[in-house]
Amino acid sequence: MIKRVILLLAAAAALSYAGRAGMDIPIFEDSLSNGLKVIVVPKKDVAVVSCRLYYFVGGMNEGPGTSGLSHMYEHMMFKGTRRLGTHDYEKEVPYLTAIDSLDRLLQGARLRGGEEDTLYKAYRAEIAGLLERQRQYIKKDEIWELYQLNGGTALNAWTSSNMTAYIVTLPMNKVELFYWIEADRMQNPVLREFHSEQDVVTEERRMRYDNRPVNRYWERFNALFYTAHPFRQPVIGWESEIRGFTTDKMMRHINRFYTPDNAILVLVGNIDPKKAMEDVNRYFGGIPRAKVEQDPVVTREPPAIGETRFTVREDVEPRVDVLFQAPGYPHDDLYALDIIEGVLSGRSGRLYTRLVDKEQLCTGAGASNWVRQHNGYFHIYASLKKGTDPARVEKIIREEIEKLTKEAPTDREIARVSNSIRMSFASGLKSLEGISDQIAGHERLGSWRDMFEYPDKIAAVAKKSIPGIAAAYLKPDVATWGFIVPKTTEVKGKK
Repeated sequence: MIKRVILLLAAAAALSYAGRAGMDIPIFEDSLSNGLKVIVVPKKDVAVVSCRLYYFVGGMNEGPGTSGLSHMYEHMMFKGTRRLGTHDYEKEVPYLTAIDSLDRLLQGARLRGGEEDTLYKAYRAEIAGLLERQRQYIKKDEIWELYQLNGGTALNAWTSSNMTAYIVTLPMNKVELFYWIEADRMQNPVLREFHSEQDVVTEERRMRYDNRPVNRYWERFNALFYTAHPFRQPVIGWESEIRGFTTDKMMRHINRFYTPDNAILVLVGNIDPKKAMEDVNRYFGGIPRAKVEQDPVVTREPPAIGETRFTVREDVEPRVDVLFQAPGYPHDDLYALDIIEGVLSGRSGRLYTRLVDKEQLCTGAGASNWVRQHNGYFHIYASLKKGTDPARVEKIIREEIEKLTKEAPTDREIARVSNSIRMSFASGLKSLEGISDQIAGHERLGSWRDMFEYPDKIAAVAKKSIPGIAAAYLKPDVATWGFIVPKTTEVKGKK
């Protein structure tokens, strides 16, 4: 039976609860016998449905040798199935089998002699020849075209550290197409054009990270901050590991994580929950659970024991970043850290006021509290004007942190921050897509019901507790400091 939960969202509840305005969001939740969770949010005032399938797998579920597999599979899911993306799957099979056999030899040659090895190049050429002949049976971009021809918009996919999502918004009378395509992709994936897509992902990595100094800096900075947790790995993967992907390795990853018992289907829009469950059961109900039980991520960050400093010299806009360890979700201190973020951030925040307006050293400054399943982080950043001494900026950041640890924010600051948090939270639930992502994100962290408690938990943070919480987490002498400076600039540090 469908369980109906109606929650009144206090979208405009200030810390004093003055001017509360309710937002009625009916949410229907159910699960299939194979573990697929389904959440339906009916909204009769629209003519479309936001259809989203989230798999609870991402960069944190990968390890040495497999970083980037989830992102790679995000690409491969659009290559089709035994029915989609092909003119004749049975005629493709001999090519797929031959390519898989050569793939094992290819990787052996790569490990022995690298990609300049003569044998490696010969195997690559042979695979390319087989793929070229296989392409006579491949229907290019059939999934994209099916969605678009049926009025699909916002068609996309993304991969994060803990989720992979496949999304489209369809007219209300075309939602069954989503069930048909996604159930087929869940049950019958085909890794066609694997090696050419491997090249695409490698090039994407080069364009987004290797050839962008700031992104390259941040990737290495993140890897320094996380000592143990797989959050230290880039979601897109390290290039050497992307190049080392095999179809065997990918299929093991798929069979373990891309299964109904590790997924959630979120439908928001003009849709009847009862009929939706009947249709979802018809398409997805026969798909089996994973045969191999998932190993939970048990790694947690050890406490920081010293300061880490990382300097990159590039002729781009200079910046200073500092990362502090923060607790994973759920933890009551996270709500106070959200308030601290607000006190420091924004044009009225302490960092911008001090570094940009008063001292005129920076073009921007702020903070972010990044909430994650296990070990989150609190981030303070500043973009420096040309010629600004980064040591001076670091000194001011330390001074502002110390102020937070000594004295509670003012009532005016608390009012500004609480209003901003409330408005941001409410605006995130105004669109169909926003509701979907909020539900899935909170479900991944613990439960989608938690998101409706957020305004009250922010309101419950005692102002007098903030200095102690700031002192507990914002410890500059055990933080990770990052600097991008011109090649001629010396970073002297706090002394």
